[in-house]
Amino acid sequence: MTNLIIASFSEEAQAMNTAKKLTELEAIGDITIYESVMIRKDEKGEVTVLEQDTAEGSRTLTGMAIGGLIGVLGGPVGMMAGMLVGTITGAAWESDHYSFSRDFAGKVADELQPGMVAIIAEVDEDNKVFLDTYVNDAWGKLVRTDVEYEYDKISNEQLEAIDEEIAADRNALRLASQEEKEKIQQTITTLKEKRKEKIAAFKAAADTTLAEEKGLVKETRAEFIHNRIARYREKLAALEEELKNMTK
Repeated sequence: MTNLIIASFSEEAQAMNTAKKLTELEAIGDITIYESVMIRKDEKGEVTVLEQDTAEGSRTLTGMAIGGLIGVLGGPVGMMAGMLVGTITGAAWESDHYSFSRDFAGKVADELQPGMVAIIAEVDEDNKVFLDTYVNDAWGKLVRTDVEYEYDKISNEQLEAIDEEIAADRNALRLASQEEKEKIQQTITTLKEKRKEKIAAFKAAADTTLAEEKGLVKETRAEFIHNRIARYREKLAALEEELKNMTK
């Protein structure tokens, strides 16, 4: 399942060590990191970027202002960074293309206190124990929420198809030889970039549609929740059918 995580630490060294562990987990196929950013808030409340990791690779960006990076990331990681910094209001995140629960938004507001460092990442994880263990070992605090892209059904299905390909490659990575691992990791990198491009295209199309339909009433919160529940039920039914076939 793809989750948005925020891991906060009182010391930069703890965050750096955890980020290294997450990279190691991805290398052996336990998780997939789509995008991540590490930010620090000083005692004056100023926020800077320590490191950015996207589909193209990791870059150290110590001292970079957070404002410019949010536009570069563009997805839920960038949006959550904006929420933590305070550049995105509650009204903005509710009307954007991602849905975060109100409870999670409340937790986010408490995560980045002065003097703290936080890792914000969009991660596909089969088992939560890996991230939980490493963050706890570093005396950090971890909160997560699932990511739901609010485009149309076709868009969601396209993203899910890519996610499934990546998950399959991640499973193959665990048993692959070193030579095979390099090929699989390259395939995963390509798929991650393809996923990022699709999300950007979906967002651009959605923005255009919204601009053309300003007079139309948006889907209510209740309708969105009902639709989301329906999608989860479809996924659950498919998994139950798969499990049933395995036990025959």
